[in-house]
Amino acid sequence: MTTPDNLPWPSDTGMLQVADLRLDLRYRQAITPEQTAELPQRVFDVLLILLARPHVLHARTALMEQVWTGVVVEDANLSQSIWMLRKALGPERKHWIRTVAKGGYVFDPPGPVQAIPIESVGTKTLPPPAEPETAPADAATHTQPIAPLTQPPPLMEPPPAEGAAVAGGRPTHAAGEPRAERPRRRIHRTWWVAASAGGLMLLAGLLGLARMSGQSMPLPPLQPVSVVLIEVGNSEDADARWPATVLHAWLEWKLNAIPEVVLMTEAHLAADATENPPQVVLLSAGKSADHPDERFIRARFDAPGGSRRLELRGDAAQMPQLIDALSRQVLDEVVPARRDDPWPKLEIDEPALRTYADAYRAYSERDMASAAAGLAAVLQQAPQFGLAHLQRAMAQYRLGQARFAMEHIGHAERLLTPVSEDVASVLAAAALSVDPQRAAETAAAYAELAARYPQRISFRLEQAWHEMRGGDAEAALLALEGTQWQRQPLGVQVQWRLTLAEIEGVRLDSDAVLEHATRAAQLARDAGKGWERELAAATMLQARVHAFQRGPEAGQEGFAEAARLFASVGAEIDAMHARVSGELMLPTAGRSKELDTLLAHARAGGYRNLEIQLLRRVAFQQRSAGNLSEYRRRLKDALAIAESVDDVSAQQELQVDLLNEDLLLGHFERATERIRQIRAGPVSGDTATWLDQFEGFLLGTRGDYPAASQALDQTVDRLAREGQPPLPADALARLACARAELLLSQGRLQDARLRHDQCGDTRQTYLANYAATVGAMIDLMAGDTGNAMPALQERVSDIQSMPPAPERWTAALWTAYLLARAEDVDTASTLLTDTLAAMQGTGYEWLIADAEIGLAEIAAARGRWTDASRLTDSARQRLPAESWQQFHRLDQVAILVAFARGENAQAQARMAAADARAHEVGDIKAQLELHSVMEAVAPYLRSVGGCDAPARNALLASTGMRGSNLDWMMRGLPLPDERVAATVPQPAH
Repeated sequence: MTTPDNLPWPSDTGMLQVADLRLDLRYRQAITPEQTAELPQRVFDVLLILLARPHVLHARTALMEQVWTGVVVEDANLSQSIWMLRKALGPERKHWIRTVAKGGYVFDPPGPVQAIPIESVGTKTLPPPAEPETAPADAATHTQPIAPLTQPPPLMEPPPAEGAAVAGGRPTHAAGEPRAERPRRRIHRTWWVAASAGGLMLLAGLLGLARMSGQSMPLPPLQPVSVVLIEVGNSEDADARWPATVLHAWLEWKLNAIPEVVLMTEAHLAADATENPPQVVLLSAGKSADHPDERFIRARFDAPGGSRRLELRGDAAQMPQLIDALSRQVLDEVVPARRDDPWPKLEIDEPALRTYADAYRAYSERDMASAAAGLAAVLQQAPQFGLAHLQRAMAQYRLGQARFAMEHIGHAERLLTPVSEDVASVLAAAALSVDPQRAAETAAAYAELAARYPQRISFRLEQAWHEMRGGDAEAALLALEGTQWQRQPLGVQVQWRLTLAEIEGVRLDSDAVLEHATRAAQLARDAGKGWERELAAATMLQARVHAFQRGPEAGQEGFAEAARLFASVGAEIDAMHARVSGELMLPTAGRSKELDTLLAHARAGGYRNLEIQLLRRVAFQQRSAGNLSEYRRRLKDALAIAESVDDVSAQQELQVDLLNEDLLLGHFERATERIRQIRAGPVSGDTATWLDQFEGFLLGTRGDYPAASQALDQTVDRLAREGQPPLPADALARLACARAELLLSQGRLQDARLRHDQCGDTRQTYLANYAATVGAMIDLMAGDTGNAMPALQERVSDIQSMPPAPERWTAALWTAYLLARAEDVDTASTLLTDTLAAMQGTGYEWLIADAEIGLAEIAAARGRWTDASRLTDSARQRLPAESWQQFHRLDQVAILVAFARGENAQAQARMAAADARAHEVGDIKAQLELHSVMEAVAPYLRSVGGCDAPARNALLASTGMRGSNLDWMMRGLPLPDERVAATVPQPAH
């Protein structure tokens, strides 16, 4: 501790002055133009150390050793002291004490520290208080109980005499402060409660958004109250400390349920993270030094009349009653407007409470698997303990065990009563969150609470989080509008940025994810100790974006750092998850060594949500390696788990994965039914845009182009109609590419170019490749082969570096089709042959058929008619009946084969039928291709019906699609001689 002997100023110094701050060393007072604040001894000692060495970093450990020499105390004591110093300095000077993340504190005053001798001070400062100083709250020594300002609720019948306070379970007189026993109003409704661990939000995965019907309650005339609960004292003696832990939990539950209360954490104090000074309540418990069988439980906080300490004493068996009583006293002092509120009693015996203290520590540290197991043990001893039912429900829901969570919520609803009606509205909203089928009500409940209690910013964050987790990113963004988040406490800003990052992840806006995750990480670093989890979460989000944008290796350092941060706070499962996430980004050659261990931990620990996501990511890793049977098996395993725990969000995500698989397999009818099933639920966000794209693809493949265009536009139109934010740029770019393809089929070349400009507006690699291919197709349809070829050659190089997965095969099929049209049939043939060989045994019949069609077209171009006929026959057997576009390509090959064999009548009949179908569906590209065949063979036919040269030329002129022809495929066509062709009767066209 700093003493007069080691201070850097003269021994006769009576006061120090820094700018307009004066410090009276005699009476431990900080004097500013706004106030005079008296400081406790150890708080003043911290200030003296900072003053003695300004502009120097003081490590937290060094400060602890100097101020609490030889005393075992918690790190929270220093955070509390720093907060009290900032409060004493006032808003104009509190920034003089600067927090250095992971370092400590620096005192940066605007001027030098000046020493003023005692004789120059005078006698105008306030004298020390007449009453003796009470023992510090972190000392477990025996003191006489200080009478509380208010009475606790009665612990037994008959109640204590008027004016009595409970001490040691015995009625004692509260000298000079009697008050009549107040009536306890009961509300005949049953409600259940959610206690957020450590005062943090319950960020559980939910679905959907709807607005709750009914009239909103008027805004109550209550002032917002910020509270911090901190356990202090001997951290080594668990037997002595557990009552303080239980008091912490019991108070935390009540405070979280009061809508005007904002419950904060020690980390907020350490970071000076709030402009609204909170009421800091220090909680401690211990054994009396001179009464071995007596224990005390104590709460200390500032009050208008000075520092207040409430203390109750009794033996161990009386602790449940004393904790309950002291919690009421603290509530009455901290939230006086709630003195008449009813609360349930803490009805549980002392052995069960000891078990509960350990379970609650795991719950507060967000170790939900350990918490669920510990709370199960508590409920075996005390099955009527409502708070344990509630917290077990919340832990199980966080673990993805919704059914079990709902069972325990039912018990909590029955046991945690009575509470006041406005408190009940908060508790009901939290309780709704464990039922995945009531997600819309949950989001609406938080929306209503946020409107009624705007000072409780956590309601707005909860609303946004629930809506985002349901996939409705636009509604989540709307929920966050209208709040000046940059002016909120630092901790709220961290959570806001993390929530925004998650929302933008749903919207697939990776740049925005990176921006918000980077800001969240910086805020968490600035906040310092206590924010490691948030920093780890932000770092992991950054790593995912880097891996997505720049390749898997780019994110590995970030995943490793996130794992280190999680491990530093004991979150071993999270740390392992971060490491495995990085490894799963790599090819299977770098398969995660910890994957099986993590899966086993996830299953044993009840982390079903984690298990689902791991299985899904393993599935896609297997897919990238071409292990398709393993890919499908992992997806189905994940879906089975999601269904078993009623995880609707995960089910929807996996159903979309399986929908994509249906399309690749050519199971179009099953895909259509799956789309219908998915749309029957609450679909929003990027899931909706993927469904739009899949549905548009199906309709376009069938030749229903107007319906396909409408399907692609439905989400965009709905958002505009509802006045919601537009889709992110990447989603819009993806849809624009799909629209450009449809527009080409409809002969709208210029519109396709405009869509392509939007399609190329992206920095995502896969979208950029998609846009390049669409651009090459547009150039080819316009007849600009020279401009298309460089992009196609670059795509060939890209394809060769891709893993043997469906993405490579689909890219190769499309690129080969375009290369063949550009008359680079050798490269196209190589791509198709290699791809067809790679797809054997995969079950992707539709893709295999597409490869066979491409090879048949090339065989026709080379004059290999037998091969062309064999390949078309095989492809027809594989294709779904409704594949208009593929069957049209097959018909074109069949027409050329028939002409090559001299079967003019059959060829012309096929050509007439194909042309009629092309007109029926409005496929201009198909019409132009058939016209090119008609034009080539017209001299050998008596009549080609209405397809005369002027009509064909007019269509070319109106569309500009001069490259939409089959000239490249007719190079090897041995046209029949004029005599044979002329003698064949020609059907009307």
